[in-house]
Amino acid sequence: MTNLNMLFLPDPLAPIDVATMIVVPCQPVVVVVSDNPEVASVLENLCDFLGFGIELLSTDMDVSPFLERHQPMAVVAELDGRGQDGCHVMMQVADHDPGLPILMLTGHDLGLAGAVDAVEEMWNLTCVTKSAAVPEIGQLVEFLFHAGRRGDCVRMMPS
Repeated sequence: MTNLNMLFLPDPLAPIDVATMIVVPCQPVVVVVSDNPEVASVLENLCDFLGFGIELLSTDMDVSPFLERHQPMAVVAELDGRGQDGCHVMMQVADHDPGLPILMLTGHDLGLAGAVDAVEEMWNLTCVTKSAAVPEIGQLVEFLFHAGRRGDCVRMMPS
């Protein structure tokens, strides 16, 4: 299933009673749920370089409205955030689209990493990538490339 971000604008030349719509594709967006400035900085710079939009959210913010509004190509979240934890973010993503790629930053606690596996299985999430810390740039690009291909957002990269 492909999700497209689209903005509908009225045709300024059409009569008001017969307004037609044109479709303008929106920029692909990555939602990042983190309170860590390093995570935000790395992803903001990379997304800017790749031409993707980014929506930075504190772990205190509800993710659901941003998933609905932006139809993101991927979600990156910290497992052990100050506000909601990454498992809660995963459940919100599952309610929105269980196939949406998630990069879960698990930290180095093996117990918490096991919780990710349990939520992934119970909520039928199909595209969760786990990493103890922010991956190297090459791994982030690979994750975003695969997420973009799923969402038909990667027009500048070869298939």
